[in-house]
Amino acid sequence: MMRFIKYHPRSNTFVIEKRAFLEEDVVLDGNVIVGQEVKFWKNLIVSGRLELGKGSIVQGNVKAESAFVCATAKVLGNIETVSELVLLDGARINIAACEGDIRVRPGCSIGSVKAGGTLELVGKVTVRKVEPLTKVIVRAEK
Repeated sequence: MMRFIKYHPRSNTFVIEKRAFLEEDVVLDGNVIVGQEVKFWKNLIVSGRLELGKGSIVQGNVKAESAFVCATAKVLGNIETVSELVLLDGARINIAACEGDIRVRPGCSIGSVKAGGTLELVGKVTVRKVEPLTKVIVRAEK
């Protein structure tokens, strides 16, 4: 597993190379940048900021301080963040929960969402269920 992961000590950031394939739970203490089309068969737990690369797939759950999910990435389990969650175009999430704000770009699909702050939907977004007490802002795509 570690052969796909490089560590940058000055920024406390782990970088997972593109097209890597990880079969076990991945637990990293720091920030994580995931390359394109990386496959996680189980859970991904990050103590800092997560940037999930374009086309990556997480079969399990994701936990992070904050997360930036790139275009066409998929989280088949739950994603839980503390401060912020951003989903770019075409991302697919089963269940999203964030204590802060969630921003969702066009083409995204979310099964269920709960935001402690604001849920901002831009353009055409599919959301099956918005949990109670979630403030929602809907904007047209520019």
